[in-house]
Amino acid sequence: MPEHKVLIIGGGPGGFETAIRLNQYGIDCAVVEMERLGGVCLNWGCIPTKALVKSSELYTEMKSAAAYGFPPVDPRLDYSLVFERKNAVVEQLVGGVEHLFRKRGIPVIREKAISVSALDKGYEVVTAAGTAIRAEYLVLATGSLPKELPQVKIDEHAVLSSTGILALDKLPNSLAIVGGGVIGCEFASILNSFGVQVTVIEFLPRILATEDEEIGKRLSLALKKAGIKILTGLGVESAACGDQGCELSLSDGSRLSFEKVLLSVGRVPRCDLEWAGNGPQLERGAVAIDDKMRTSLNGVYAIGDLTAKLPLAHTATKQGMMVAAHIRSQVQGVEYTHPNLDYANIPRCTFTYPELASVGYTETEAREKFGNIKVGKFPYSANGKALAMSSTYGMVKTVSRTDDSTLVGMHILGHSAAELIAQGALMLSLGAKDDVAQAVTFAHPTLSETIKESLEDLHSLAINKI
Repeated sequence: MPEHKVLIIGGGPGGFETAIRLNQYGIDCAVVEMERLGGVCLNWGCIPTKALVKSSELYTEMKSAAAYGFPPVDPRLDYSLVFERKNAVVEQLVGGVEHLFRKRGIPVIREKAISVSALDKGYEVVTAAGTAIRAEYLVLATGSLPKELPQVKIDEHAVLSSTGILALDKLPNSLAIVGGGVIGCEFASILNSFGVQVTVIEFLPRILATEDEEIGKRLSLALKKAGIKILTGLGVESAACGDQGCELSLSDGSRLSFEKVLLSVGRVPRCDLEWAGNGPQLERGAVAIDDKMRTSLNGVYAIGDLTAKLPLAHTATKQGMMVAAHIRSQVQGVEYTHPNLDYANIPRCTFTYPELASVGYTETEAREKFGNIKVGKFPYSANGKALAMSSTYGMVKTVSRTDDSTLVGMHILGHSAAELIAQGALMLSLGAKDDVAQAVTFAHPTLSETIKESLEDLHSLAINKI
C-alpha cells in the first residue's frame, strides 16, 4: 500500500504546483489525478482558449493589413489547422508538466479518488480501481464542474460546455451563448472573429456583472460593434434540440434557432468524494477553509475552485503555495510567515477583444465600502503606443480612498490589459497610495503610461487628458 507524507487529490494548477513546491521543500508527496496533469486550465480551459485567442487576433489583424500600410489581404480560415495548433500548444505544456514530475520523482496515481477514511494518524484514500493510498496530510484540489440549468442540459452535442466547444474541430454557423460571464464573453469574442454568428443571452441586466459597470458597458459596446448580438435581461425558458440544432424559447416569448448552444452559466465545486464519517464542513456547496486553507478536518486542506473563494487558476496556485508552506511548518518546524490572502487583490482577466482586466474593488463597491472615493481615468486614445498600434479603444480606471489615499481598485479595458493589470495588483497588494506615480518612472512609449496618467488623474494632473 503506497504511503506518503502528503497526498494531493487533483492535478490542476493548484494541485500540481503544490506538489512541486512540497518536493522543493523535500517533503514526500504524491498526486491522484484521473486525467492528465494540468486539470481543466491546461487541458480544456485557460491554455487552449488562449491559443485560440492568438489565432483569432492574428486573423483579425491580417484582414486589417491595409490599415498598417500593406496591400489588402483576404486570408482564408482553415479551422482544422487552428484546432491542431491549439492541441499542440496544450500537448507541449501538459507534457512539460509531466516531465517535471518525472524528473522530480513525484508519483502520479492516474486513477479517480472516490473515498476517504480517517486513520489513527492521517487518512486512507481509495480509488475507483481499488488502490489504497495512505497519507498524513491531504490536499483537496478537485476543482469544479460546469453548471447546468434545469431546463437546459449539457449533452456535448447540441448543448456544449466550455470543454465540449473546445473539442469541436469544425466551427458551427451559428452559436447561442447562454451566460454573459467571463467564459461566455471570451468564446463570443473568439468565435465571432472566426465568422460564427454569435448571440449572447444573459439573464442579468448586463454582461460581466461582477466587473466595474462603466468598464463592462464599454466592452459590451465593443463586442456589439464587432457583430456579436447581446441580449440582456432575458432567461432561457426551454431548449428543443435535435440533429439540426436547437430552438431556444426566451422569457420574452421569442424563439431563436442556432446550430449549437454553449451553456456558460458558471461552475460548481466538485465535492464528489465519499467520506467514511464526517467530511469537511461545507459552506454554500463549497468546502469551508480558514486563512491557511485548512478545512474542519485535522490535516486536510482545500484549494482552488473547490473552495469557491475566487475560482481562478492563479487563486488555486497561490492557495497551494500557502498550503505547502504551512505543511512545511508542521513537518520541518520552519516558521510559517506567509501573509493572509486578500482575495480582492487577486487580478481578474477576461480575454476578449479588447481585453478586460481588474483588481480590487469596482467603483460601486468602493463607494459602498469606503464612502468617499476618488476616481481617475485615462483613455487609450490619448496614449502614443496605443495610437501606433491602432489599438485606441479602451481606458484605465483607478479608484482610491479619499480618507487615506490608499489605492483600492484598478480596471483596464484595452490591448494587453491582462498583462498591465499586474502593476495594479502589485500596487494594491503593497498598500500603495494614490501618489505612487510620483515615485515611479514609467517607460515611454508604452501602454503602461495609461496607468500612470490614470493615477495622476486622481489628482486632476494627467498631462495628456483634457
